[in-house]
Amino acid sequence: MDPATVSLVPWYLPVATPATLDRYLACSWTAVPTGRHRLVPDACIELLWISNGALWVCGPETSAWNFELAPGTSAVGVRFLPGVGPSLLGVPASEIADTRLPLRDVVGEAAEDDLRGEIERAADLDGKRRTLERFVARLVARCAATAHRELDFAERVLNMLASTPRANAALLAGQLAMTVRQLHRRCQATFGYGPSTLARLLRLQRFLALVEQSSSASLSLALLAIEAGYSDQSHLARDCRAITGLSPTAFLSEYFPTFPDMSDPYKTAEAFAVTMTA
Repeated sequence: MDPATVSLVPWYLPVATPATLDRYLACSWTAVPTGRHRLVPDACIELLWISNGALWVCGPETSAWNFELAPGTSAVGVRFLPGVGPSLLGVPASEIADTRLPLRDVVGEAAEDDLRGEIERAADLDGKRRTLERFVARLVARCAATAHRELDFAERVLNMLASTPRANAALLAGQLAMTVRQLHRRCQATFGYGPSTLARLLRLQRFLALVEQSSSASLSLALLAIEAGYSDQSHLARDCRAITGLSPTAFLSEYFPTFPDMSDPYKTAEAFAVTMTA
């Protein structure tokens, strides 16, 4: 096979989840990672299985991190929408922020063993991915009634940040009829960090979505920065370097070639327009 063709084969394939899980999952995915990759925080928690048999919960990140797996490794996962994972997994997001921990530490050994057995009996990666979706469906059935309050809060905050990307904590708190301290505490438990950090991470994701929609010939970082909610291009540069460790130009030149399939529903503008009735 031509080397140029190989480089275009996506190693990561996101899949839209069943409609019954739309309120809980951004997507599910399969992956056969090769080489080294930099992952950018998106306020989501992920549950994933790796072909060495490990099941992991990846908490919400505050900065990018790199990973590289052994050749031939495959993986499947589900990505919870921002603010959703804690209510279903039964753990405050602040307790698992910037960590990757075994699933058994969250749901117990017996539940992890049962899920691992189901996954290993699946015939292929798509079957294993669907097994994780069924696991999430069971979590939803078990605790949806008690989780709706937290989901409503998460959706309200995300909608506000989608419509006002530079909203500060005081403005958000006022719109939610709570004090800034109450808002910070709720955001810590729901998202893993305070409202200012959440807004900063979502702005970068909005910027990436806008870049992905723009043609390279008309790419203007200054204009895209404003459209994404930054005060100016310097604001974008500071945030991008703080989160990814790279300048916007350097980061984009690395990021898009390593994620050749950008159909991930969280990496489009639709992710920042949460579907919820007013």
